[in-house]
Amino acid sequence: MSYPSLMFLSEPSGVRMRADAFEDLKLTLLVSEPVIDSMRDMCAREDILARQELFRALEHDEIRANAARLSTCMSGLYRFYDAYMDSTNEDERRVIFVGLMKAAVEFTEQAAAFQASGVFYERFHAFFAEEIERPEYKTLSADIEAVLPHIAQLQHAGFLVNGDDLRITTALGQPYESRLLECAKNLGMEKFPNSRDFSRPMTGAIIDAIAALYPEAFEHLDEFYDRYIDFFNEDIMRYYRELSFYIELSQIFARIRKNGIPVCYPKILEEKRIEVREAYDVTLLAKNETNIIPNDIQFSTQEPFFYLTGANGGGKTTYLRAVGAVTVFFLTGCPIAARSAAFYPLKKVLTHFPRDERFDSGGRFQNENALVNEILEEENGESLILLNETYSATSEELAVPLTVALAERLYKSGSFGIYITHQHGVGQTRIPFLNVVVDANDENRRTYKIARRQGAQGSLALDILKKYGLDRDALHARFYDGKGEEA
Repeated sequence: MSYPSLMFLSEPSGVRMRADAFEDLKLTLLVSEPVIDSMRDMCAREDILARQELFRALEHDEIRANAARLSTCMSGLYRFYDAYMDSTNEDERRVIFVGLMKAAVEFTEQAAAFQASGVFYERFHAFFAEEIERPEYKTLSADIEAVLPHIAQLQHAGFLVNGDDLRITTALGQPYESRLLECAKNLGMEKFPNSRDFSRPMTGAIIDAIAALYPEAFEHLDEFYDRYIDFFNEDIMRYYRELSFYIELSQIFARIRKNGIPVCYPKILEEKRIEVREAYDVTLLAKNETNIIPNDIQFSTQEPFFYLTGANGGGKTTYLRAVGAVTVFFLTGCPIAARSAAFYPLKKVLTHFPRDERFDSGGRFQNENALVNEILEEENGESLILLNETYSATSEELAVPLTVALAERLYKSGSFGIYITHQHGVGQTRIPFLNVVVDANDENRRTYKIARRQGAQGSLALDILKKYGLDRDALHARFYDGKGEEA
């Protein structure tokens, strides 16, 4: 019996995206670590399309709520599985095993009843709908119900501890906490709103003593365990990660839509290019920023790689994160925060952002250079490479030739990429430039956009003067008539 995956139509390729890409792009502010771990597994083109189908279904509140209940059921199964695997006491394992199998049966029934759409769902539903009709499954369900009373019997034992002497009896006295609460009530006191849980994990000696106290109950547990130990397939636990992936990300994109940010499902292109209209850096939502400026993204085989320059605070890093985030979400089959998009399915995203905490005693430049070499080794002509002020830790005299050499190599590699740099010494080059410019359409405040430029020299000051009618041409038109005479 092999449970059908909700994330891969065939076996995963084994290719994984680097964890530091998610840190650099600040996706760790939005997405939990377990889900990011799932996103690191690169999927095929057909997997992207199949995931998009399921995400579309999860846009409906009722389907998403049902999927969340299914995920909660799987979480309960996971807790039993975790406890079962951690237990080293055979008597305890038999007790937990009954709970494990009951949770597996409950998940199977909910999975068979779950309704959605898409290739992944159809495989999933067909499998579990067939599973609940199997005679073995029906026999298991009946046997679970038969053994549960014996589990309930084990929950009623009294304990008396006197020094090192421990006595266990079937006579159940009033629990200690209940006695305290009863005394409080007799004194006219309300029940404690946050009463403590007095339960503690039991030692192996206590468990064995309970087993000796209830030999008949454990005889039934032994029979159940021996009959079904080979029936349980731990492959079902894959749904813990897979359902978490869909539930968490669908909730994230529901929040994105709620903030008025458009969400779309990119088209998959055969031609090697990327075109995104109005992409948003949604990681800013984690900082409660709602005035997020969108930007367009374009890559092609004619212009695969860009320098990005401009004034500090103009949104260069925000743009880089937006480019990386929409690409990562697309490559993992998710919707993206953009007006519209079309992507060629690259293999992975590689990033290099300055973060002092990841450099060791070897020095920032040495470690920076080592990370660049790792990216070059991993880059295969099918990647998106985002570099944020690489080589900024050294002198401009050394940084300029290193920057030019790295950019030229990546430009020729076939991969797409952007290189943020303040190294004006790169000069005129065949590598095109993106620059921070002032958005002339925003009349109320200074808003920066990213636009294509011909050279390294920015024109931010000129853009500001032009926006407010203070550039040379505007001033000339204001003070002089068309004949060049003062008005």
